[in-house]
Amino acid sequence: MKKFLTAVAAIMCAGAAAYAADSPDVKKFTFANDVEVYAIRDKNTTMKASLFTDYTKTSSLKKEDLKKEYPASVNCFVMRCNFKTFLIDAGNYDPKGSLVTKLATINIRPKAVDYILITHLHPDHVGGLIDKDGGAVFPNAKVYVSFDEWKHWSPIIAKQKPTELLRQFRDAYNGRIQTLNPGEPVVPKQVYAVKAAGHTPGHCFFRQGKLRFVGDIVHAVDLQIEHPEYCASFDSDQKQAYQTRVSFLETMSKEGCIVFGAHIPFPGVGYIMKEGNGFRFDPYQPGK
Repeated sequence: MKKFLTAVAAIMCAGAAAYAADSPDVKKFTFANDVEVYAIRDKNTTMKASLFTDYTKTSSLKKEDLKKEYPASVNCFVMRCNFKTFLIDAGNYDPKGSLVTKLATINIRPKAVDYILITHLHPDHVGGLIDKDGGAVFPNAKVYVSFDEWKHWSPIIAKQKPTELLRQFRDAYNGRIQTLNPGEPVVPKQVYAVKAAGHTPGHCFFRQGKLRFVGDIVHAVDLQIEHPEYCASFDSDQKQAYQTRVSFLETMSKEGCIVFGAHIPFPGVGYIMKEGNGFRFDPYQPGK
């Protein structure tokens, strides 16, 4: 009986892994120390050139030379690490979003998610946390967001009026939202928040070992890696967004980290490489 159950479990796991590898919208990656990451495409999209401007006004790439649009995506990531399940960003709200449906294909039930890590509080990053009735999709998870981001959007001390979605988010996860300062761990010696302000005042990314889960440091990878001076109209502070992006690219290229990007074309995983005086993005290829 024990052998039979072991065989069944192996078949089920193999099936889930095969789906993740073959699906157009879900891809599985396995790293050292039994860390698994599922990249999930919530929505395929593009970024129009009209969204971007040269913050420095000194770029060698002129506005008229930009492509009409750049490939992008809305990605979420699930990480399994030390017997815990982390969701990094949650994509769009219903009916735009598809997170729960895609989690089901890899046998991850919402109630099994332990931690939710939010890079910032824009709708395409937190919308998937709320169901069509305004309730919590993930009933057992603790939600982590940077203190500065929460301060900016909080209905109590907000500098900017919160949206209805954020009010629903606050109410649905009341008592389970925890704020972080840069460098603080979500789980000690496992996952840490890193300040990356500019897109929003409290924007951050998360690090686990050599893995980096970033939100909106980059919106159009084919433009902003080579030309980080181009900022999106979505950035609340373009000067800070530009400085954050340059610093991030320098650090990632030196440290050889694996970057998971919320808007990098699916699966959104790769390396930042130094190239001359600039940078390039190389998609991650397992085993290489």
